[in-house]
Amino acid sequence: MYQGGSNDTRLRFVECRDPAIVMVPADLPPDTFKLRLQKTSVVRVPKASFSSLEQLRYLWLTYNSITTLHPRSFANLSALHELRLDGNLLSVFPWDALKDMPRLRTLGLHNNRLTRIPVHAARFLGNITYLDLSSNRLTTLSNEVIAALPFYPPFNPAQPQSRVVLGLQDNLWMCDCRLALLLELSRATESYLVLLDRYLVCSGPKEFSGVPFQSVELPRCLKPSVLTSTTKIISPLGGNVMVRCEATGFPTPVLIWIKAAGPNISNTACCSDINTTAMREKLPRRLPSFFQNSPQVGIRWSVISLSGISYRDAGEYRCRAHNMAGSSEASISLDVVGVITKTSALRMPAQKLSNESPPTLQRGPSALDSVPKRYMNSPKTSRNTMKRDQMKRNKMKRDQIKRDKMKRDKMSAWLIK
Repeated sequence: MYQGGSNDTRLRFVECRDPAIVMVPADLPPDTFKLRLQKTSVVRVPKASFSSLEQLRYLWLTYNSITTLHPRSFANLSALHELRLDGNLLSVFPWDALKDMPRLRTLGLHNNRLTRIPVHAARFLGNITYLDLSSNRLTTLSNEVIAALPFYPPFNPAQPQSRVVLGLQDNLWMCDCRLALLLELSRATESYLVLLDRYLVCSGPKEFSGVPFQSVELPRCLKPSVLTSTTKIISPLGGNVMVRCEATGFPTPVLIWIKAAGPNISNTACCSDINTTAMREKLPRRLPSFFQNSPQVGIRWSVISLSGISYRDAGEYRCRAHNMAGSSEASISLDVVGVITKTSALRMPAQKLSNESPPTLQRGPSALDSVPKRYMNSPKTSRNTMKRDQMKRNKMKRDQIKRDKMKRDKMSAWLIK
């Protein structure tokens, strides 16, 4: 069909309503000004489905069965002003696709299955003046998204500016700090924001269920900020360490400690057994900790305690805080001082090694003392032979004792060092 005045100025209008259509038609006229593809069986819109329609201004893909949009479905639609996707089965909308439609002003997503509007969508909503999100499954709309819309500057009647129409009705709104900005704007008597339905109500939490937006006042969310007592700790073998971190935010953040990385052992020849043990550790892993709330709302501390430090305890520890507004973290590195040899690692548990007080090495009775005295009534020659053999055995035992002592002294020297 054609709309308009004379033949020279008429604009082409294409409408497709056949339920037998299962894909976007590929032979659309290139001078199409307005396209309606509705009440069909189309399920997905592939990449660059309308790239040949450079003059397209209005695109209606309403009441189909669309579940999937390619991030580049609307490539080459730089002249598009209006996009409507009402009455489909979309659970996710590719907000990055708005980059291909820089002149878009109207976006209709009414009656779909959207559950959230991601924060990064705010980067692409600066030119939108009509956004219909009604009849979806939304529970919140972050302050960042609201602040990105063109109506956010303070209302000034003397300064002409287009208003923004926003449809939010028929969703499951959770009235908490994430909706604080929207609640404030809904109560404003003069605003650039026009709600399609001003009588929005909260679905939760329980204390606000059924309460109109205009009756609810909440503080805005504050993303957590984390501060640790230090950034690096050096501990001797066998030492004890206690580390604390503090987080602020609203609502009061939840804190967890995570061991993110194991020890960085450069001398693998010295500590190959320890390194192998550390490599078998599954990282990252959550650590037990205890909490303490501040008398001031929004502040919380968390502490972890490590006792009997070994090489396996060395590595990177992260204190992570999160709440409704987001998450943040701070890290602490733990280095263990001391040298342990491969032989000693095999013989002694790591928790017993310390450079503060080297282990006491007990030496047993002398090998000579352990040789029983013998009294024999045998010929002199045999006695001399036996005596020589005994002396030879005693000498071998003394040499062995001497070698063992040298090894123990060497190990003690390394530990003390």
